[in-house]
Amino acid sequence: MENHHGNLFKHAYLYPLIILSWIPFWEAAAQSKLLKYSLASSPYYSAAWSADTISNDISEKKNYLLPAAEVIGLNFGVWAYHRYLSGENWSNISLETIKNNLKYGFEWDADGYLINQFWHPFHGANYFNSARSNGLSFWESVPYAFAGSLMWEYFMENERPSYNDIVNTPVSGIILGEISYRVSSLILDESSSGIERFFREFTSTLISPMHGFNRLLRGEMWESGISPIRSKFNLLVSSGVHNVFFSRKFNNGKSYFTLRADLNYGDQFAVAEHRNPFDYFTLHTELNIAPGDNIVGIFASGVLTDNNVNLFPRSKNIIGVYKEIDIHINTVYKLSATSVTGQIISTVPLSTSLSMQNNIGLSAILMGATNSLYASEYGKDYNIGPGASGKIGIKFSLKDFGDLYLNYKRYWIHTLSGAESEEFVGLMNAGLRYILISNTSVSFEILLYERYGNYKNFPDTKDTNSAVRIYLQQTL
Repeated sequence: MENHHGNLFKHAYLYPLIILSWIPFWEAAAQSKLLKYSLASSPYYSAAWSADTISNDISEKKNYLLPAAEVIGLNFGVWAYHRYLSGENWSNISLETIKNNLKYGFEWDADGYLINQFWHPFHGANYFNSARSNGLSFWESVPYAFAGSLMWEYFMENERPSYNDIVNTPVSGIILGEISYRVSSLILDESSSGIERFFREFTSTLISPMHGFNRLLRGEMWESGISPIRSKFNLLVSSGVHNVFFSRKFNNGKSYFTLRADLNYGDQFAVAEHRNPFDYFTLHTELNIAPGDNIVGIFASGVLTDNNVNLFPRSKNIIGVYKEIDIHINTVYKLSATSVTGQIISTVPLSTSLSMQNNIGLSAILMGATNSLYASEYGKDYNIGPGASGKIGIKFSLKDFGDLYLNYKRYWIHTLSGAESEEFVGLMNAGLRYILISNTSVSFEILLYERYGNYKNFPDTKDTNSAVRIYLQQTL
C-alpha cells in the first residue's frame, strides 16, 4: 500500500494529545467539578486506577448494510483523491491489475515506517468504526476492518497485496478504532447546546471521523436528548523536561519539552463489569519536542477477557488476555508492535498505608517493526516481522506520599522483510512520584533504551540510550 495519507494528515500523530485535552475541559464545563484520580506510573506498564462512575456510551441502532457501503465509499474516496488530484501511479488500476493481484497474491511492501505502522492502522480504525458507529458490537465490527483492507489490497492499487498491510490495517486498526469510538462517545452529551454542543460534536468527530459522519447522517448532531451515564474513566496530563543521553554519554545529550496524556477507561479489577472487549483499556500518548527532533509515543492496551484468581492471601489477582499496540518514533530509533498479551496482575496490601502491585506478561507480536542500519539495502528504512515480548513491573504506593516503581519490557522481532536478523529491544523506566496536593504531583524518572541486532549477512549492531525526565502531573 502506497503513501496514501501523508499529504492529507501530515501532523495527525499529534491528534491523541490534542484530542485527550478536550475531554476534561468539556466535562468540567458541563459538571463544574474535577474527577477524582489515581496515577499510572509508566508508559509501558498500565496499573489499576480508581475511578468515579461517570458513563454509559451513546448507543446506535444496528445497521449491517450501511457500514459495508461506507467501507466501499471510503476506499473509493481515498483512491479517487490520489488518482485524480495527486496523480500517483499506484492508483492507476484496471481489470488487468486486479487480475494480476488475484493471480500473484501477497508480498512485502517497501512503504515508509510512518505509513505502514501508523497510517494503515488509522485507515483500519475507520473501517472498524463504520460498523461500530452503526450499532454493531466489537466482534460484529471486526469483519468490516478485514473486508475493507482486503478490498483495498486486491482492487484499489496496481501493486500486489501486502503481508504487513493485511495485519497492520485491520488488526492494529481494530485497537485504535475501539478506543477512539469509546473516547468519542465519552465526549458526547445530547443534553448540551450552543457552543458547548458544537465543540463536543466537533471533538468527538475529530477522534472518530466515521462516528461523527454517521451521527451527521442520522441527524443526531443537533437532536436534543438526555445526558448520558458515562463509563468510568480517568485522565492524567503531564508536562516537563525530558533529557536524552545518546549512547549513555552525558556530554552527548538533547533536552526536550515533554507533554503526556494517560487515559484509563474502566476499572481493571472489576472483572465482573468486563462483559465486552475493551470494557477496560489504557491509552498513553506522549510528545517530546526539541529543535529538529520529536519523540512520539502511543501505547494502548485493552482487555479481551479476564478473571480473578487466588494467588496470595489478602491480595487481588487478575489473569487476562489483552490486545495491545506500541508505537514509538523519533529520529534515532523506531519501534512498533501489535500483539496479543497474557498478563497476571496482583495488588497486595503490605500495611494500612503501603501497598504493592506487580504485573508480568508475555505477548505474541503479530507484526512488529524497528529501524535498521542495513534495511536500506532492501529498499526500506526498517525491518519488519512477527515476534514476542515480555514485561514485568512493580510499584509501591504509600498513602499521602506517592509511588516508587520499576518496569521493563523486552521485544524480539524476527525479520521477514528487510535485513535478515533477530532484533531485540528493551525499554526500562524507574521513577518516583511525589504528591504535592490532592490533584497535583511531581515525578522523576530514569529511562533506558537498548537494542541489539543479530544479523545474518551484516555485522551485529548494539545501541543504548538513557534519559531522565522530571514533570508535573495534573488530574483534570
